[in-house]
Amino acid sequence: MTAASLLPDNRIELIGKGGRRDVFTLSSDLHAALLSHLAHSPARLADLRGYQAAYRRAVLATGSRVTGTHGARRASARTFYARRYAEARTAGLAPAPAADQAAGDAIERLGHSRDRTDHRSWYLDR
Repeated sequence: MTAASLLPDNRIELIGKGGRRDVFTLSSDLHAALLSHLAHSPARLADLRGYQAAYRRAVLATGSRVTGTHGARRASARTFYARRYAEARTAGLAPAPAADQAAGDAIERLGHSRDRTDHRSWYLDR
């Protein structure tokens, strides 16, 4: 992440797996703090080990179990899947098509092809 990653309106663009670009909204305080820091120190905020240590401390501070960033990615996919499945069922889809649609949406959100059954198995146990 560099100063160029910080966008107007308290947004940040991060490049994820496979070069996928995602834009997130930050609190105005965090956006301002990052902008100030990067204006004075344009180098990256942390190396890989520093990032991993900070991530671990943050997860433990919430009382959660540390599973690494890939574990968080997997948990996020499962939460997204559950929400999409519930939306599809509410919209009137039968269970099997709702599950298929929700799984495809979740896997695609991670930047993979929606039809990759190996990814569905790994991320969603489906």
